[in-house]
Amino acid sequence: MIKLNEEQIYAVLHKQLNRNFPVQTMELQYHIEADARLINETGSVSLTNKHYWVKVMDCIYPTHSRPILMSEIIYFLRQEYMDSTIRVFMEQDTDGKVSATAEISFQDQVTLESEQLKSLIDLALVVKDKQWFDELTASYLMMNRSLPSSL
Repeated sequence: MIKLNEEQIYAVLHKQLNRNFPVQTMELQYHIEADARLINETGSVSLTNKHYWVKVMDCIYPTHSRPILMSEIIYFLRQEYMDSTIRVFMEQDTDGKVSATAEISFQDQVTLESEQLKSLIDLALVVKDKQWFDELTASYLMMNRSLPSSL
Protein backbone atom coordinates (compact mmCIF):
# COMPACT_ATOMS: atom_id res chain seq x y z
CA MET A 1 0.00 0.00 0.00
CA ILE A 2 1.14 3.51 -0.80
CA LYS A 3 0.21 6.37 1.52
CA LEU A 4 0.23 9.93 0.23
CA ASN A 5 0.14 13.14 2.26
CA GLU A 6 -1.18 16.57 1.22
CA GLU A 7 1.96 17.56 -0.69
CA GLN A 8 2.13 14.26 -2.56
CA ILE A 9 -1.55 14.44 -3.50
CA TYR A 10 -0.99 18.06 -4.60
CA ALA A 11 1.94 16.97 -6.82
CA VAL A 12 -0.11 14.22 -8.49
CA LEU A 13 -3.04 16.59 -9.09
CA HIS A 14 -0.79 19.30 -10.49
CA LYS A 15 0.84 16.80 -12.85
CA GLN A 16 -2.47 15.32 -13.99
CA LEU A 17 -4.15 18.70 -14.45
CA ASN A 18 -1.22 19.92 -16.56
CA ARG A 19 -1.40 16.73 -18.62
CA ASN A 20 -5.17 17.00 -19.17
CA PHE A 21 -5.49 20.80 -19.39
CA PRO A 22 -2.13 22.18 -20.63
CA VAL A 23 -3.37 25.71 -21.10
CA GLN A 24 -1.70 27.85 -18.48
CA THR A 25 -0.05 27.94 -15.09
CA MET A 26 -2.13 27.30 -12.03
CA GLU A 27 -2.08 27.06 -8.28
CA LEU A 28 -3.98 24.53 -6.21
CA GLN A 29 -5.32 25.34 -2.77
CA TYR A 30 -7.08 22.99 -0.38
CA HIS A 31 -10.41 24.47 0.65
CA ILE A 32 -13.40 22.37 1.64
CA GLU A 33 -16.89 23.77 1.12
CA ALA A 34 -19.24 21.40 2.92
CA ASP A 35 -22.88 21.89 3.72
CA ALA A 36 -24.15 21.83 7.30
CA ARG A 37 -24.89 18.09 7.20
CA LEU A 38 -21.15 17.31 6.93
CA ILE A 39 -19.98 19.61 9.73
CA ASN A 40 -19.65 17.72 13.01
CA GLU A 41 -20.42 19.04 16.50
CA THR A 42 -16.91 20.51 16.92
CA GLY A 43 -17.18 22.45 13.66
CA SER A 44 -14.74 20.33 11.69
CA VAL A 45 -15.38 18.33 8.52
CA SER A 46 -14.21 14.78 7.76
CA LEU A 47 -14.54 13.50 4.21
CA THR A 48 -13.91 10.19 2.44
CA ASN A 49 -14.55 8.83 -1.05
CA LYS A 50 -18.28 8.65 -0.38
CA HIS A 51 -18.35 12.47 -0.28
CA TYR A 52 -17.46 12.60 -3.99
CA TRP A 53 -19.62 15.70 -4.70
CA VAL A 54 -17.95 18.01 -2.16
CA LYS A 55 -15.67 20.83 -3.32
CA VAL A 56 -12.30 20.24 -1.69
CA MET A 57 -9.87 22.46 -3.64
CA ASP A 58 -9.60 25.56 -5.75
CA CYS A 59 -7.67 25.50 -9.00
CA ILE A 60 -6.55 29.11 -9.46
CA TYR A 61 -5.54 30.37 -12.90
CA PRO A 62 -4.29 33.90 -13.61
CA THR A 63 -7.70 34.94 -14.98
CA HIS A 64 -10.16 32.73 -13.11
CA SER A 65 -10.52 29.84 -10.70
CA ARG A 66 -12.50 26.63 -10.73
CA PRO A 67 -13.54 24.21 -8.00
CA ILE A 68 -12.11 20.71 -7.73
CA LEU A 69 -14.43 18.07 -6.32
CA MET A 70 -13.47 15.02 -4.30
CA SER A 71 -14.44 12.89 -7.33
CA GLU A 72 -11.82 14.68 -9.44
CA ILE A 73 -9.11 14.01 -6.87
CA ILE A 74 -10.03 10.32 -6.92
CA TYR A 75 -10.07 10.38 -10.74
CA PHE A 76 -6.65 12.02 -11.05
CA LEU A 77 -5.11 9.70 -8.46
CA ARG A 78 -6.54 6.76 -10.42
CA GLN A 79 -4.94 8.17 -13.59
CA GLU A 80 -1.59 8.16 -11.80
CA TYR A 81 -2.03 4.78 -10.09
CA MET A 82 -3.92 2.65 -12.60
CA ASP A 83 -5.57 -0.59 -11.50
CA SER A 84 -5.58 0.45 -7.87
CA THR A 85 -8.03 0.94 -5.07
CA ILE A 86 -7.93 4.53 -3.87
CA ARG A 87 -9.21 5.85 -0.56
CA VAL A 88 -8.99 9.58 0.11
CA PHE A 89 -9.39 11.12 3.56
CA MET A 90 -9.70 14.86 4.12
CA GLU A 91 -10.33 16.87 7.23
CA GLN A 92 -10.82 20.56 7.76
CA ASP A 93 -10.56 21.92 11.28
CA THR A 94 -12.49 24.86 12.67
CA ASP A 95 -9.69 27.24 11.58
CA GLY A 96 -10.01 26.05 7.96
CA LYS A 97 -6.76 24.06 7.90
CA VAL A 98 -7.13 21.04 5.65
CA SER A 99 -5.24 17.78 6.04
CA ALA A 100 -5.42 15.14 3.35
CA THR A 101 -4.16 11.60 2.94
CA ALA A 102 -4.71 8.93 0.32
CA GLU A 103 -4.22 5.18 0.50
CA ILE A 104 -3.45 3.46 -2.77
CA SER A 105 -3.55 -0.33 -2.74
CA PHE A 106 -3.12 -2.84 -5.51
CA GLN A 107 -4.60 -6.30 -5.94
CA ASP A 108 -1.17 -7.84 -6.25
CA GLN A 109 -1.62 -10.96 -4.18
CA VAL A 110 -1.27 -14.05 -6.37
CA THR A 111 -2.68 -17.44 -5.51
CA LEU A 112 -0.58 -20.27 -6.88
CA GLU A 113 -1.53 -23.87 -7.46
CA SER A 114 0.47 -26.66 -5.84
CA GLU A 115 2.22 -27.59 -9.11
CA GLN A 116 3.17 -23.96 -9.76
CA LEU A 117 4.70 -23.73 -6.28
CA LYS A 118 6.73 -26.90 -6.91
CA SER A 119 8.07 -25.41 -10.16
CA LEU A 120 9.05 -22.21 -8.38
CA ILE A 121 10.73 -24.21 -5.60
CA ASP A 122 12.79 -25.98 -8.28
CA LEU A 123 13.68 -22.61 -9.79
CA ALA A 124 14.71 -21.25 -6.37
CA LEU A 125 17.04 -24.24 -6.02
CA VAL A 126 18.54 -23.64 -9.46
CA VAL A 127 19.23 -19.95 -8.76
CA LYS A 128 20.36 -20.81 -5.22
CA ASP A 129 18.02 -18.32 -3.54
CA LYS A 130 17.65 -19.75 -0.04
CA GLN A 131 15.24 -17.11 1.26
CA TRP A 132 12.90 -17.53 -1.69
CA PHE A 133 13.18 -21.31 -1.40
CA ASP A 134 12.24 -21.15 2.30
CA GLU A 135 9.25 -18.88 1.59
CA LEU A 136 7.98 -21.07 -1.24
CA THR A 137 8.50 -24.26 0.75
CA ALA A 138 6.60 -22.84 3.72
CA SER A 139 3.72 -21.85 1.39
CA TYR A 140 3.74 -25.28 -0.23
CA LEU A 141 3.72 -27.08 3.12
CA MET A 142 0.94 -24.83 4.41
CA MET A 143 -1.13 -25.50 1.31
CA ASN A 144 -0.62 -29.27 1.37
CA ARG A 145 -0.73 -30.09 5.04
CA SER A 146 -3.48 -32.51 5.80
CA LEU A 147 -6.39 -31.18 7.78
CA PRO A 148 -7.18 -33.01 11.03
CA SER A 149 -9.99 -35.44 10.50
CA SER A 150 -13.02 -35.07 12.68
CA LEU A 151 -14.34 -38.04 14.62
